[in-house]
Parts: sequence; structure tokens; C-alpha cells
Amino acid sequence: MSEIEKKVFYAEANYSEDEINAVLKVLKENRLALMAGSNVKELEKKVSKLFNKKYGLMVNSGSSANLLAVKSLNLKKGSKVITPALTFSTTVSPLVQSNLIPLFIDVEKETLQINTELLENIALENVSAICVPNLIGNIANWNEIYSFAQANNLKVIEDSADTIGYEYESDFKDWADVSTTSFYASHVVTGAGFGGMVCYKDKENYDLGLSLRGWGRRSSLYGESEDYERRFSAKIDGLDYDDKYIFDDIAYNFLPSEISAAFALVQIDKLKDNLQNRLDNYNYLKNALSESSNFYVPSSYKNAKTGWLAFPLIFQNELVNKRKDIQIFLEKAGIQTRTIFTGNILRQPVAKKFEWESFGNFEVSDEIMKSGILLGCHNRQTKEKLDFTIEKLLEAESCLR
Repeated sequence: MSEIEKKVFYAEANYSEDEINAVLKVLKENRLALMAGSNVKELEKKVSKLFNKKYGLMVNSGSSANLLAVKSLNLKKGSKVITPALTFSTTVSPLVQSNLIPLFIDVEKETLQINTELLENIALENVSAICVPNLIGNIANWNEIYSFAQANNLKVIEDSADTIGYEYESDFKDWADVSTTSFYASHVVTGAGFGGMVCYKDKENYDLGLSLRGWGRRSSLYGESEDYERRFSAKIDGLDYDDKYIFDDIAYNFLPSEISAAFALVQIDKLKDNLQNRLDNYNYLKNALSESSNFYVPSSYKNAKTGWLAFPLIFQNELVNKRKDIQIFLEKAGIQTRTIFTGNILRQPVAKKFEWESFGNFEVSDEIMKSGILLGCHNRQTKEKLDFTIEKLLEAESCLR
């Protein structure tokens, strides 16, 4: 079977013997430290530095990272959090799970990111924060977001599950109170298929995150030490007790794995090349398809450089109502496709199950829901597969318009 006959995947994990050997080393040498050991600590330092934060907290998934990010900010229950309608479920879920009310606004077609021009007209009564994803690995307009948040005393949550290690020119050293990322199998960096990270600016938020990650038990605050003098120095109602089983918070088991961290550390060492390869693949597809007025390709801001999670494509003009037909055409040819995440989340079934508010119309999110798809631009895409994808898209355009 030739390369061209193989399936063109929307996403593939890219790893080598280096990652495999790192995992084997953990299994052979760290029998008693498979959770939150030296690899986890090293990864926390490296990733927090990438996000210009003082503290990193590794967890078991990006979804867990988002939940801890929201919970550890201690936002007022019942307050509103501004967030875009084109999103992913676990950007919104932590808000609802934390008794907050999502306040949805539209995105820009040009970037797929939150439309910051809408922010100045939002009534801010009972708004406590703004939560913005770097959707599909593109980068939001953080200069405008952070300036707006500072002017209105709002907390800022950066959901960067879809990318890591991006470059962004800004007058600010940092533009979020807390940033998250994900090491899911299809992401820019994977931790053997799972894992995530919360990166904090302030120690108070970090300490609460530590507790929430580890069952809420007090010993989580000092690295789960076996130091018996420290453990047994605490009391409950005058009774000597063990910090290992003193619980200060209603919390979770979101503890990370040394295996995941060891795998991800190798990926971090390859991050620069990984990001460039993804960007090269994105540009290759964009250059080939932009010649047709029936295809619209979102792009990045001039002050941002990133490795896209996937390649976004919006059908317009003669193809505006042909998304499903084109997807089926491509799938039959062996090319995996996806719609662009939620589209307008207010149209999703889940929107009937929680309280939310909105501002303005959602013309762009609706258009993307109707006419947008995602294609693979990951590291394992070959030029042959990219050319095959282009060929089939142009063929679909010719047949279906």
C-alpha cells in the first residue's frame, strides 16, 4: 500500500524512541514515585516558564486544568464570566461547575478568536472574569483582552489547551492570572495521551490549586512528604492527627503521572521544530486554497506566531451550503474531517442544561457552525498527504458547487 492510499488523519501523535525510553526509565527506576515525582516537577518549571508564570501545577488532563484554574481563583458564585460562543465544551463546563454564569459573545471570522471590539459595550455588572481559549491553536488578542480586564478589575483565564510555546509580541510580560494547557494525544505536546498544566501568577491561587488537585488534604501543600514530625504536628479538635488525612477543601484526585511527565519532557525538547512543522503545513494548505473565493482560511494576528492544532477552512460563496457534502466527499477519499468544535455553543443541546447570558449577535459563530471544517496539519502529515488533501478539496469544489 502506497503512502497516498493510507488514511489522512485529522490528528496523530508524533513521538519516537526517545519518548518510549523516557517512559521505560520511569517504570524501571521509580516504582514508588509514579505520581508527581521529579519529572512532574521539572515539567512544571519548564511549562510555567513558557507561560511567563511563577508556578506550574501538572494535572491529569487539560479539562482538569481548566476546572482547577477557575476554582482556584475563588470567583464570586453567581457572577458572570465573559467567554466566546465558538469554543470547546471543557472551556465552558468549569464555569458552570463553579456556579458561574457564562456570558457569551461572538468571535472574529478572520482569526476564530474572541471579538475584542465587542468588549467595551458589555454591561459589566456582576462580571468577575474573562475566560478565553486560544482556539484551534491560534492566539487571541491578549493585548486588548488584558487591557480591558485591567481597566475593569476582572480576572483573566487563558485556556491554551490547543497550543503551547507560541510567540506573542506584547507590551505586557504576562496577560492572564492563570493559564492552562493540555497534553492530550492530538495536541502540540502530548504526555503519552494525557495530562495538563495550570500555570499561576500568584502563590495564593497556586496553593489552593495544590490542595484541590490532591484530594484537599493538607499534606499536598508540602509535596506529600513522609516527614513524620511535620505530618503529626497537626491537631483536629485537640486530637493529634496525620496531615495525610486532614482535609481542608472539597477537592479531587487530579494528580499527574510521572510517565506522562517524562513523555512530555521529551516533547518539550522538540517543541520549536514541532511548532514550525505545524505552521509550515498550515501555510502550505492555505497558500494552495486561498486562490479560490469559495475557500476562506482564518489566520493569525501579525504579532503572533503559533503552531496550529488543526487547519480551519470555511466554505463560502458557491460552497456556502455544502459543508456536509464536502465532508462526506473527503471522508470517502480517506481524509478525516471535523467541524470547528462547538460552532455556536448556544445552539448545542447542552446549552439547555445550564444558565447563561449573551451579548450581541452570533453571525460569525453561526457561519462557522454552518460552513466550517478542520483538517489535519500535524507533524505526521507528509507533503504527499497535503497535496492529496488539496487535490480532493479542489475536486469537491468542482463537483459540488
